[in-house]
Amino acid sequence: MENLSDEVWDVVIAGTGIPQSLLALSLSRSGKKVLHVDRHGYYGGNDAGLSLQDAEDWAEDLKSHPGTVFKDASISKPSDGVLGLSRSYTLSLNPQIIYAQSKFLPTLVSSRIHAQLEFLAVGSWWVHRDGSLHKIPSTREDVFNDESLSMKDKRGLMKFLRYVLQEGHESAIPMENEAHMSLQMALDTTFKVPPSLQSPLLALALSPVPATSIPFDQALARIRRHMRSMGYFGPGFGAVIAKYGGNSEISQVACRAGAVGGGVYLLGHELQSFDTDTADTNDQSIAPSLLQGVLSDGTKIKSRFLAGTFDDLPNMDPASTKANSASAVWRSINIVADPLPSLFPQTSDNGPVPAVAIVLVDTGEADNSPIYLQIHSEDTGECPNRQCVIYASLQADDSSSKHRLEAAVESFLGSQGAAAALLWSLSYTASAATANFAAGLSLSRPRPSILVFPPQPYDIAFSDDVLDVVRDAWKTVLGSDVEDDSFLRFEEREHEVDD
Repeated sequence: MENLSDEVWDVVIAGTGIPQSLLALSLSRSGKKVLHVDRHGYYGGNDAGLSLQDAEDWAEDLKSHPGTVFKDASISKPSDGVLGLSRSYTLSLNPQIIYAQSKFLPTLVSSRIHAQLEFLAVGSWWVHRDGSLHKIPSTREDVFNDESLSMKDKRGLMKFLRYVLQEGHESAIPMENEAHMSLQMALDTTFKVPPSLQSPLLALALSPVPATSIPFDQALARIRRHMRSMGYFGPGFGAVIAKYGGNSEISQVACRAGAVGGGVYLLGHELQSFDTDTADTNDQSIAPSLLQGVLSDGTKIKSRFLAGTFDDLPNMDPASTKANSASAVWRSINIVADPLPSLFPQTSDNGPVPAVAIVLVDTGEADNSPIYLQIHSEDTGECPNRQCVIYASLQADDSSSKHRLEAAVESFLGSQGAAAALLWSLSYTASAATANFAAGLSLSRPRPSILVFPPQPYDIAFSDDVLDVVRDAWKTVLGSDVEDDSFLRFEEREHEVDD
């Protein structure tokens, strides 16, 4: 690999998670020399989608390669049921939905990689309470048609939904006071929404914290995102995921497009060290500010910029950057030998059958962080036929969180008559940026030529803040005079083939 050492790269990108993959894609047609490395043998990094064997290897790898994001991985096999072939599973380390009103989807279209992706509907929202499931009304029509609601409850919900959608002039809360109230306070005092209906609204906000902790203005923005996305692409649903692994599939497609655009990719190669290059300062053709790095196979590389996350860049101290404070998230991936078809009713008479259901497990503990289950059907391509995958998550730092998460999954499966259907489970903790609803993500630059992507907050929905951080890195590499409108906006390449 001597040619890699001979080259002076404009940027070396470490890791193939979503931010790094989008950066590589955004630079792929800029004429810049991009080297993209990942110590793993698969794409995706912290957003990876793993086969069954890869997941078990990943859990073992954490013991010898502890990182800043994942730890405490353990695998259990509760039953003697038969699992499918390893490659018949694509288990996501960071499952996220993408709302129809997200800026991410138009960006995928303008970058032309959407043609290599297949999107599936997320259109089934539930609350699990007292051993049974309750479907969440996601639109005004749902509220009107829900026979389980009293007229008083319907009036309260409609008052709230009108406020969410800014319809009419009914506004009992001055806008300047929204940030000083919690969601629960606003629902209790202004909209008179009973406690039994507050959990569904928390679920529509996909809040990582309880209703007592999320500011009302931020909950309002998140619920508004949900409501305004409903029906945007079709009746009865408002969000999508990419088939065959969600974020990991998007990452892989972006990397492949980056390679077509001229990027060089090396899987299974770790960036082991880097430093300012002083050895070649007598060579007038090489700027003294270049970074010099060494890959795991001993290959030496030189680059003007280096980009990655804390896990992918060696010798990086998070304390030396602008990283937000971290919080722990307990996650589990559960393979279930039951397709749970009742969780995926057709979105409407003319709508699709959803491939993903979102369930908020209401434990009645108002001050505890909410527990979410993302149930992915066999249609996602993430498991064999007649099975499903349940991704469970909970933001919490206390030692009882793992037990709470396990109990929530067991309770849910028991209510579905599938208590004995759990075949395999992987649990682990993920370090996420502490939710700061008033601030977005920011790129860190501990040195002018080193670009560090921040830890992402725990969120079941993809955050458009990720795009802003990637754009900042892209502008840094290309120069501040580059036009923002050209970010991830490519023309069709057919004419280039003809030429």
